[in-house]
Amino acid sequence: MLLEDAVRVLQVAVLRLLRRTTTPLVVPFVGHGSPRRVHVGARVVLGRPESRARSLPAPGRGVLAPVRAPAQAPARRSRRSVLRTSLSRFLTIEVANATVTVRTPGATPTKRSDRDGYLDLVVDDPALPPGWHDVQLALADGTTVSTPVLVVAPDVRLGLVSDVDDTILETGLTRGLEFLRITLLTEVTERAPLPGASALYRALVCRTGEAGLPVFYLSTSPWNLHEMLLEFIALRGFPFGPLLLTDWGPGRGNLFRIGAREHKLGLIRGILTDHPEMALILVGDTGQLDPEIYATAAREHPGRIRAIYVRRTGMHDPRRLAEVDALAAEVTAAGVPMLAVDDSVQIAEHAASLGLLDPAQVDDVRAETEAAARPHWPVDVLRRGLH
Repeated sequence: MLLEDAVRVLQVAVLRLLRRTTTPLVVPFVGHGSPRRVHVGARVVLGRPESRARSLPAPGRGVLAPVRAPAQAPARRSRRSVLRTSLSRFLTIEVANATVTVRTPGATPTKRSDRDGYLDLVVDDPALPPGWHDVQLALADGTTVSTPVLVVAPDVRLGLVSDVDDTILETGLTRGLEFLRITLLTEVTERAPLPGASALYRALVCRTGEAGLPVFYLSTSPWNLHEMLLEFIALRGFPFGPLLLTDWGPGRGNLFRIGAREHKLGLIRGILTDHPEMALILVGDTGQLDPEIYATAAREHPGRIRAIYVRRTGMHDPRRLAEVDALAAEVTAAGVPMLAVDDSVQIAEHAASLGLLDPAQVDDVRAETEAAARPHWPVDVLRRGLH
């Protein structure tokens, strides 16, 4: 901790030496909860002259994020420019003990940021009806931003919980250098979803005749990537929902302050507690501990997990695949369907057989999956010809 404090003091001194502003700003995260209680998170950091507190608008069409359709393709940036932007997400100066107030119609609680600039406010009785709402967060100096908060109706019976890394997009999180290359040198506009994933998720949460089911994205990616991941979700037409990430830093023998199991299992338990009438569909991958985490959730909460799907990642370790298949058979025998799959179509077909999505939507998932597999002339063809 002393080292972190020393580095922070040095960073602030350099900012002042360069005559850069040291004005705090709030970086908001998407909130979620029920009419009884909502969770609103944010981080307080020092701003730069070109920075301003960016508000995140609530989606205007139910659970679906608006799909961007720019009039013209964005100018291609150099790798150096992409790297500079990517690094700027991590080279932040956190502000500890900053007072932040959350304003809802029913309550205006105040909390101080922790030593890493984070705060997680629980607002009891917010007087917010079910749906999406813009909620304001304000610093003591009057600086204000807004963030979308999803309030789930008490009568919602089903929700979707999904991992992010190597589940909806390839990140290489378990492959060290590959993760760094993808994260630091790839534009968000160039990052493609796993084939058929966005069509699958739309089918799961937007069934015919229903208003739409809530979706929660869990990840051990750092909060620094929150805005980028939200942009990816919007660009690729995934259902909009809270992103529940983690903090990176010195932990118990690894890069994370909290392990994947503790992080994800804790969030699933919290969602089930906040929504006692809601069951969950869990989607993840075999690269980390998703199968074990989801199996534990199924054992701990009988009748609350409707189905579990785990994608086999590109690293096909026979021993790992055998472990996952054995675990899936055990969980399925205990009454919770669990399936290890190779693509989105397999999930869609199985979910349709359980009544979790409309059978007609399987064709949409298949079409998107097959379209992603076709080469995009001429770039993909040229790449394949060079290997």
